[in-house]
Amino acid sequence: MDTQTLPPAAIEHIHLLSEQLNQLYRSMQAERQAIAQWEEDREFSILGVLELFSSDIEGYVEQILSNVIITNPEKNLAHLRKLNLFDIDYFVVWYFANLDTYPQVKQYTEQLDHLRLLLIEHFETRR
Repeated sequence: MDTQTLPPAAIEHIHLLSEQLNQLYRSMQAERQAIAQWEEDREFSILGVLELFSSDIEGYVEQILSNVIITNPEKNLAHLRKLNLFDIDYFVVWYFANLDTYPQVKQYTEQLDHLRLLLIEHFETRR
């Protein structure tokens, strides 16, 4: 898939969402610190899963913004579909129990998932 076939507005929207995610990440430092303290004695990491998913999604964004020819869109689609934070039981339990406690992390999570779904849509329409 050649990303130059993407409409310029789609590329710009992906870029805008990515920039908003970066700004949200910087603004939620205090919430991240509070979560890090909370999860010290847990067997799982909310921040770890957010970082992992974010890195993977940003990698796809970089491919699109860099006009890289994507050679295996089916593999990318499968990977993006698996990157659903809401398929992880402990994350879902934590997320819905803390909606009011960590509003910036909530917003970041929702924006990250929105970007993931947008990437899926763009990969699907261009395979």
